[in-house]
Amino acid sequence: MGENRENPISVRSKRRITDALLELMQVTPFSKISIKDIVDRAGLTRQTFYHNFETKENVLLCRLDEHFEGFLQYLSKKKVNNWEDIICCFFRYWQEHASFMRLLMKNDLVYLLSLKMPGYFQSVKELHFNRTSMTDAESRLWFAFVSGALVSTLTSWLTSPGGLSARALARLVITMMDGTMLEKSRIELEPDVEQIIDHLQSGTKNG
Repeated sequence: MGENRENPISVRSKRRITDALLELMQVTPFSKISIKDIVDRAGLTRQTFYHNFETKENVLLCRLDEHFEGFLQYLSKKKVNNWEDIICCFFRYWQEHASFMRLLMKNDLVYLLSLKMPGYFQSVKELHFNRTSMTDAESRLWFAFVSGALVSTLTSWLTSPGGLSARALARLVITMMDGTMLEKSRIELEPDVEQIIDHLQSGTKNG
């Protein structure tokens, strides 16, 4: 076990580099931040940076992995019975860490979370709901779909605060995943469609 533990010096360096990048992102667009800016802010060398990371994006991916570990710990403290509970916890966790997510949103970097999400939710499935009738191929496609939907919903939710609660949002997501929302929308829209058709028909007759 001890042999797999990361070098404490490397851990501290990664933390300083990550903190430095996030501090810089508060005042400077990500695209304009150089590796030199980061290491100068962290008080480290370029060699140290490249020993731990390949690119600036890798720094943020590392922080996302840390957040996922934090999410798993958060999840372990909650009563989880189904996917609605997990999705609710997902929204609540990121609501508590909205400052980081807003930095990603501000710099058009939410795609980094989208890249990570399928693997994250595969891990959640294995930990909580490993029994499924889906094939591996079906599971991968399902996770890709759900992950994309959750990230899009999360960013929309964070940009319009004061709306639905995390629980209500989770229920809405589950409803849409079940396909019942589509059916509900179709039924509710039918009278409006009929009114439009009647209006067009009456206009044609009068013409």
